[in-house]
Amino acid sequence: MPKKTTELEVRLPMWDELPTFSLHLDQLLDLTNGVLEPITGDKVTKTMLHNYFKDKILVPPVKKRYYRTQLAGSIVVGLLKNIFTLSEVKAGLITMLGTGSPKAGYNNFVVMFNEQAAKVGTEISDPTSLELKSANQATLMQYDAVQSILFWLLAKYRLNDLMDNEQEEAATEN
Repeated sequence: MPKKTTELEVRLPMWDELPTFSLHLDQLLDLTNGVLEPITGDKVTKTMLHNYFKDKILVPPVKKRYYRTQLAGSIVVGLLKNIFTLSEVKAGLITMLGTGSPKAGYNNFVVMFNEQAAKVGTEISDPTSLELKSANQATLMQYDAVQSILFWLLAKYRLNDLMDNEQEEAATEN
């Protein structure tokens, strides 16, 4: 399960930190879950990935080989699916990738996510990595999605803390 609320320490890998070699589906799944599970406490399954490829939410593999594009996409979708419908995730990814390369779109998302995650539990603030006043709609959408994910995570962590505290209090009363 994720860490206590005040210790929200999450970090997504940048594009250049992702493997450069081709992956099998099991490897893609392991790498995706290695990033997501410590953050969300949830896993992506093979069935979920197959559905994302079939529904063209993620770029399908080439001859059953998966690359950075699929890994980066599965990480982002794995985070976004918790707060948006899959059709919203697909529309958001299309919008985001329509303005540039997968690498640029993913890195922009990761920079915002990592920067804002480091501030969770403090006051809400604009990112220091970009100027929101001059940002395009796709960037603003990414920023809003990052904030939504982090608020969801913080609420989830706080709920877990409350439940843990109640169990501890019940145990000491007995």
